[in-house]
Amino acid sequence: MLLLVVAMAATVTVVQTRRDTPAVPAPRQFQVTGVVTAPIADGRVMVSHDHIHGYMPAMMMPFAVEAETAPPLAVGDRVRFTLTVTEERSLAGAFQVVGHDAAVAAALKAEPGRSPKRLKKGDPLPAFSLTTSEGRPLANADVRGQVTAITFIFTRCPVPEFCPLMVKRFQEVQRALGSSESLPNVRLLSVSLDPAFDTPDVLRAYADSKGVNAARWQLATGHADEIARLTSAFSVHVERGGVFIDHTLATAVIDGDGRVVEIWRGNGWSTGELVAVLRRVAAGTD
Repeated sequence: MLLLVVAMAATVTVVQTRRDTPAVPAPRQFQVTGVVTAPIADGRVMVSHDHIHGYMPAMMMPFAVEAETAPPLAVGDRVRFTLTVTEERSLAGAFQVVGHDAAVAAALKAEPGRSPKRLKKGDPLPAFSLTTSEGRPLANADVRGQVTAITFIFTRCPVPEFCPLMVKRFQEVQRALGSSESLPNVRLLSVSLDPAFDTPDVLRAYADSKGVNAARWQLATGHADEIARLTSAFSVHVERGGVFIDHTLATAVIDGDGRVVEIWRGNGWSTGELVAVLRRVAAGTD
């Protein structure tokens, strides 16, 4: 009888443990077709893809790939591949080249190169006028005298290594910096790339769901032309495809004088790097 009771208790413990352990969502896989518009570089390939059923509409965007296993891909190649999406990242694989569109390749090669002036270290932050998730105006004067990390997101972004990753890292930075009394002049700012949908009310609900401390971290939106001015300055490419937005990434640190002291293109920066720069600039040792 004693052995039976012990066995039953162990079984209950195992069942309870399984219930208490959050289930990890299974990876989702999607079949994708499209045309290569830029070859593999830095572990990504640019594809103008068709509608991905159950995931996103047709648009042009970079896909993460394992360069060692991907076949040679040329501009204009028509491809079919499998997109695997987890909570942490997405990865394109099992590429098949099913044809080649010479007209697309020729058109892309004929496009004049663009060399827009983009922000670099030492440049002043361009003038802006935004609205926070709390409905308050936010302009250049409001970040003067503070050290601000700025990045770009939109609340409906489905690609794990884009907006969700930026939000996750800012959550980690918020935790690393501690309460608002610690380094009180350091702020985080996430600017929406989707002002038509990301109203202050939407951003407020999103901020609540992500544990945003408004004393440290602001989410902001604004008129489309204001957002375009900022994205252009930071060289964040934005292309709308239905409700989704294809975009690149940029994250920067602005000092108390309103000048760029560090800027990262893409998602190659770490939480530790950003925290170290924020602390250094806040201490006046940069």
